[in-house]
Amino acid sequence: MKMNCIAGLRGATMCAAAMAGAMVAASAVPASADDVADFYRDKVLTIWSGLTPGGSYTAYAQVLKDYMGKYIPGNPTIIVGSRTGGSGRVLANWMYNVGPRDGSMFGLIHERMGLEPHVYPKGTKFDGREMTWIGSMAKQKSVCFTWKDSKVKTFEQVQMTETIVGASSTTSTGAVMPRMLNAMAGTKFRIISGYDPAEVFLAMERGELDGLCGYGWSSLKIARPDFIKEKKVNLLLQFSDRSHKELDGKVPVMMDYITNPRDRQMLKIVFGTQEMGRPFAGPPEMPKARVAALRKAFMQALEDPKFLKDAERRRLEIDPISGEEVEALVKELYDTPVELARLTAGYRKPAKVGESKRKITWKTVSVSLREKKGRYVYFTVGGEDHRAKLHGKRTDVTIAGKKEKTAALKAGLQCDVTYPGHHGLAKAIDCK
Repeated sequence: MKMNCIAGLRGATMCAAAMAGAMVAASAVPASADDVADFYRDKVLTIWSGLTPGGSYTAYAQVLKDYMGKYIPGNPTIIVGSRTGGSGRVLANWMYNVGPRDGSMFGLIHERMGLEPHVYPKGTKFDGREMTWIGSMAKQKSVCFTWKDSKVKTFEQVQMTETIVGASSTTSTGAVMPRMLNAMAGTKFRIISGYDPAEVFLAMERGELDGLCGYGWSSLKIARPDFIKEKKVNLLLQFSDRSHKELDGKVPVMMDYITNPRDRQMLKIVFGTQEMGRPFAGPPEMPKARVAALRKAFMQALEDPKFLKDAERRRLEIDPISGEEVEALVKELYDTPVELARLTAGYRKPAKVGESKRKITWKTVSVSLREKKGRYVYFTVGGEDHRAKLHGKRTDVTIAGKKEKTAALKAGLQCDVTYPGHHGLAKAIDCK
């Protein structure tokens, strides 16, 4: 460290003081780095997922855990945990009010969840502006598409022809986006809710539905790459104000069809959250040095050539933004007038016309369970492989006449499975 000192006693004293101060300042950075390393060394860092364990969101957490640890001082072991519910609302509430704030965990939530207290505060017990944003692994662009055999093949045709689309619930993106289009762009979508996501694809193939309107482009590439490669779907629209690079010039964007100024303002809220399409956040008041280390390691991991190859192998789109950028975006979106934000949330309620609940035709098959894996049981029906989804509250399980939890199901049990068909949610499983 080189310094120019002023001659004389007073100058020497000033110089000594300055040098001492500089030495303290110079030692502050490595000391901070050492403190971070000491904290994370031999520690387990948990990345919580607030969404479905087998879904596309959690897939991002799974690949991140394999690479981020080596860039964090102290090189902690990283595991992925699950705290699901409300598209990450349960996890956000827990992190904000209960979870540790020492940097030993952070979590993955839905893109819109950080803004949820401003848009639709029911059930939220956190403030997105106070969360610690680590970063986002990809921007999210949702698309609207119909099956190749549908008579509707372009967005302009939806404005003239009734088009039946499926959704998991009345508040899901698959219901909200076509509802907004009906109101803002004069489309003629008819929305049928009550489908499990995998069932929507099968219903399209059966001709039961025309398509799905509000499904992530990156999620589609993961879940059904054959739809794109073999051109099994007609891509009608991107829910965005700017095109995804892979769809530019091929698929129109929604904002091009919206002229009402108030509607355009509301869509800016919706599309703004898509910029942080796969966001990772921690609780408030995490130690600043550890936050800085996590943010840096997050971005370094996403630039790792091995990580990028692994993500490509898993068909995960990587288009990251930093924790600082996510934090600034969240604060900017919170500046939207509350009245306008709440109007946006109004589109989560079903319209009075043009919507209905799916009518399920149940069937019961007597089978031997071949496998129990995660939230599914697998079996054979008529020589074909089938699976039924399990739900802790909505699937009634009995074994030898005794009521059991879904966890009690295992391979080899002889059971009567009541479900709507392959991929469907099981209503009841009665085993001998």
